[in-house]
Amino acid sequence: MWKPIAIITAIVAVVMAGIIFWLARDPGQVNADRASAAIEQPADTETTTEAGANAPASSNGATAAGDAANAQAATAPKGFCERDFEQVDAREADVPDLQAAGGLVHIFEREARLEDPYGCADFYLAHGLDIDAVDERDDTEPLTGLFYAIQRNDPKMLRFMIAHDADLEKRAGPKDTRAMGYAYYLALKDQRIDRNEIIGILDGALTRQAAAADSS
Repeated sequence: MWKPIAIITAIVAVVMAGIIFWLARDPGQVNADRASAAIEQPADTETTTEAGANAPASSNGATAAGDAANAQAATAPKGFCERDFEQVDAREADVPDLQAAGGLVHIFEREARLEDPYGCADFYLAHGLDIDAVDERDDTEPLTGLFYAIQRNDPKMLRFMIAHDADLEKRAGPKDTRAMGYAYYLALKDQRIDRNEIIGILDGALTRQAAAADSS
């Protein structure tokens, strides 16, 4: 009688051991198995395929947008200082439009963006641009090129204007003063800015002008 009981007891022990082992399994291992199974599902392959199919469309769209931008840039009118200066007649025809746009002030406002602003200004001055014309745009101060150089406190620009015979006695600016008066006005308005070099250049030019007038 004892043998069947021993067999039954052994079977029960094996079953219980199996149950205990199953319950004690690492949940992370179960999740890993499920993740591995999910990776092998066909849905991932379809997603990858769809993503790959969409990629060329995005690339083509970007290329088309770039082509459109380049075409627009190519057809946009060039600035006064970016045009073909070999076409002298056409550039002389530009002078009234350039003067209406601010003349020398317009050119030197864009100095940092231009390859040769002084060469451009020199060309237009030689072909009819008035060095003493006042910038008459509504949103700017009424400055000549000379007055703009004084406002900028730029010795190089000021010497350029004087070398091209800018009128030192002409009145302009927001206070309708002569060039030296405008320089002193700005110096007093903001004493943090040293304008002594500008004032010295103007003084030297006025002295030479007076001496030339006395000798003539």
